[in-house]
Amino acid sequence: MKIDEDIRLYLTEKRAIIDAFPVQDVQAAAEMLFRTYDEGGIVYAMGNGGNAGTLDHAYCDFKHHPFVSEDKSQPLSTTVKRLTFVNLCGSAAELSGLVNDLGPDSMYSASIQPFATERDLVMAYSGSGNSPNVVRALEAAAKAGARTFAMTKGDGGRCRELADVCLVVPGTSRFPGQTGRNDNNFHFEDAMLSVNHMLVGLLKQRVSQEV
Repeated sequence: MKIDEDIRLYLTEKRAIIDAFPVQDVQAAAEMLFRTYDEGGIVYAMGNGGNAGTLDHAYCDFKHHPFVSEDKSQPLSTTVKRLTFVNLCGSAAELSGLVNDLGPDSMYSASIQPFATERDLVMAYSGSGNSPNVVRALEAAAKAGARTFAMTKGDGGRCRELADVCLVVPGTSRFPGQTGRNDNNFHFEDAMLSVNHMLVGLLKQRVSQEV
């Protein structure tokens, strides 16, 4: 296959995913986010590999973007309630310490179990839906009564069973690098950033209505 045909294949698959995207799950995630914000709860987010990098981007967006003026020239008044967003992937020191002491499967649950409450939202990202550290964290969140959102692909794995809302990115792929066990993973990671942007934009709209 020629390079231009591969590129068109990727874009064709992307359009099919967009057309079939589970909008109702994004809406449900937004509603949980709004409740967490209204109740003064905390958003905890986690993922592995490239997903952890995307969550660093999300941390910046969620913490700041909804709380600046429309022209980005100044922050909103300090009287406007902020959202507390905790990126569980954000500290190499913390993660390496938890892995060293408790093992990789408990690296996220150990950060959630002592702190999460029913006011909070735990967001989990796993391409397979079966990453042990993400699964254990969702189990810990459920025990704490926290709201849970997961995003995955394929059959959704264990995340689909555990999360209050599980967004499963639809489709399969023939594009190089995301076939076999890695099926649809590039599209999943693209969609993860898009969902985060949708949620941030919707939260900004919600905040602006209260200013």
